[in-house]
Amino acid sequence: MLIRRHRRPYLVNEHGQRRPALLLRIVSIGVLAVIIWYLGGKMFPFFMSAVGRNASVLLSLKEGANVQFSLQGQGWQAAVPNVKLYPQDGVMTKKGGDAMLTFFDGSLVRLDEGSEVLLEQSEQVSGGTSETTFTLKSGRVWISSPDAATYSGAIKRTIRTTNAEVDLPTDTQAAISESSVSVLSADGLGVGVTLTFEGGDDRVIFIGEGQTFSLTDQSMTAIGNGGDPYDFRDPLTSQTVRDPFIISSFTKTQDIAAAAGTGASDAVVNAGNGDADLTLTSPADNLKTQKKTVTVAGRISERVALLLVNGEEVAPAQDHTFSVSVSLGNGPTSLIKVEAQNAQGLPIQRIERTIQVEEAVIAVEPVRIKSPVGSGDTLTTNQAEIDISGEAPAGTDGVMVNDYRLQLFKPGSRTWSYLASTSLGNLREGSNAFSIYALDADGNKSPARTITIVLTSGTGAAAVTGDAVTTPPLRQNAPLTPGVLSVHEPAPGTSAETGLNEVILAGKTSGDTASISINGYTLSLYEAGKTTWNYIASTALTTMKRGNNVYRIVARNSGGEILDVLEYTLTYKP
Repeated sequence: MLIRRHRRPYLVNEHGQRRPALLLRIVSIGVLAVIIWYLGGKMFPFFMSAVGRNASVLLSLKEGANVQFSLQGQGWQAAVPNVKLYPQDGVMTKKGGDAMLTFFDGSLVRLDEGSEVLLEQSEQVSGGTSETTFTLKSGRVWISSPDAATYSGAIKRTIRTTNAEVDLPTDTQAAISESSVSVLSADGLGVGVTLTFEGGDDRVIFIGEGQTFSLTDQSMTAIGNGGDPYDFRDPLTSQTVRDPFIISSFTKTQDIAAAAGTGASDAVVNAGNGDADLTLTSPADNLKTQKKTVTVAGRISERVALLLVNGEEVAPAQDHTFSVSVSLGNGPTSLIKVEAQNAQGLPIQRIERTIQVEEAVIAVEPVRIKSPVGSGDTLTTNQAEIDISGEAPAGTDGVMVNDYRLQLFKPGSRTWSYLASTSLGNLREGSNAFSIYALDADGNKSPARTITIVLTSGTGAAAVTGDAVTTPPLRQNAPLTPGVLSVHEPAPGTSAETGLNEVILAGKTSGDTASISINGYTLSLYEAGKTTWNYIASTALTTMKRGNNVYRIVARNSGGEILDVLEYTLTYKP
């Protein structure tokens, strides 16, 4: 009898089929987790920004500047203006690069060329302590934080370097590099610097206003070996505060703060009102004037250590007021720049004034020519020397003949004279034109008065064209009426003695006299027919010197003939 065996259906290799399916599920979940983690890492800063914690940092730069940036640790790319950055983003400046970072609290960070920073934190918290942190990897930066009144919340500002952590209070103006911290201003105790060493033995030092701290390998080694960190703190030098990067950074950040209305304590403003460090009372902006100078006046505060007007130092009075006269240019407009600097030599306020310079209407009166002919006339003569003389209007500062300013003319004098002579080279055969001008104190010329002298080589009477009376050549005859000349001042007779440096010689002559000359000089104020005359003997005019001075006085008639000759000796004993 055959035995029947019962069979039941079953899965071939049941356990071997289930294991690959489970493994596939685990791998899928792992891949999904990685994707979520990656996307979360990319989107987290934007998500946190959306919920109000991570605040963006604005990168500003000039178009085409040599600046690069990196997003979330990715490759470097050329930066464009007004990019918003978040933690783990970086900025790098190449040679000539210039970049500015603006944080949510109004802090400004400027990167010097060849610098790199990495943003680590920009967290704005409501009701808590906000934080901004970045690492300075290379180069140096300028940091400007606003004053306490600008940002109402609590905030911690930190810059990390290779071997230090720098905490910045409000109203900080500082330059920070891997090797130094230079503080121009800071609230409280100053900028806090935590020095980090291996083994966790950190040291803390505060850098106050006007101080710099060395972070070199040498100083760090000395401090790590037990040295006092305050031994490496020094006052700022003039070389430091005059560093072009510091000067330009200070000005740029303060201009931005003033324009944004952040109320930075040292704001550089272009105004002069209110309780400012610098106030101008004059001149008014866009002042219109015909003068060549303008008065710049105003007041400074006690914070001002140096006052500059158009680059020149001005010393204020004890009451902190100042007033100075400034020359205006020759152009239609002139710009006046007034700058107040603090004790560190940095500008804390600047004011500019534009002055409109209008062309002045010159109203200088002309001279009067009295000898040898009147203005506009022509004298034809064979004399080798001709004295040209006349009167000057009141207030005349100087007299010019052609391009020559008379050296012996004293400002305010009412008479002038000029010798045209062949020996001096200012009188030549032929036509000679002489234009005479009066000058005011500003150097403005009057209208010209001109005469022409035609020098001939022949003999005979001199001829005059125009309205003037004909003037014949001088004759060297024997006196026609001897005894008509006399001197009665300073003493009658033929001699006198004086200790004064200026004396009037005065005397008489006959009514036939047409001209009087003394030592070859024809008296310009003498009028024909007058019976009195006078002459100034003066050391200033070089018409009198120490010792004996002989004055040869000659009276001539209208024909040029000698009427009388008198010699008078004046002894000068000062």
